Amino acid sequence: MEKTGPVQTTQFDGEVYNDDRLFVLAICKCKVADADGGMVETVIYHENAPEDHLWAVVTFRNTRRYPISRADHFASAGAAEAYLRSVEPKVPLVSLGGTSPRVPMSFDEFTVWKATNNCEEYDYRRMFSPGGTNPCEMVITPGPIRIQ
Repeated sequence: MEKTGPVQTTQFDGEVYNDDRLFVLAICKCKVADADGGMVETVIYHENAPEDHLWAVVTFRNTRRYPISRADHFASAGAAEAYLRSVEPKVPLVSLGGTSPRVPMSFDEFTVWKATNNCEEYDYRRMFSPGGTNPCEMVITPGPIRIQ
């Protein structure tokens, strides 16, 4: 991978990013349902999910309020983890002009790179007001439902 230096809150393409990554990924419990117009509704549970939940790898834009960019659905936590490990080192970087590395690091190397560059993971607790219970997020994306 190309060398990148520590970058904290940097501007790119008119947006302020929390670090060098354009996206951050997180594994979450979820429920998925068909919505009107061929859309898919994904409810992401950060704490107490229903017993029959699925798993999602949620891709957040790495900006102030972490808007959701996409949600990929999985039948098991293991399948979600394998997917995250395969795609996270390929996220586009500000330092690469918004492109992905030509030769991505391994997941373990990328984990070390994140720590070295003070990259923070998505923390849902910073997005919700204190005192609430069972924080959830909902995203509607084009269908059909695909569970891997």
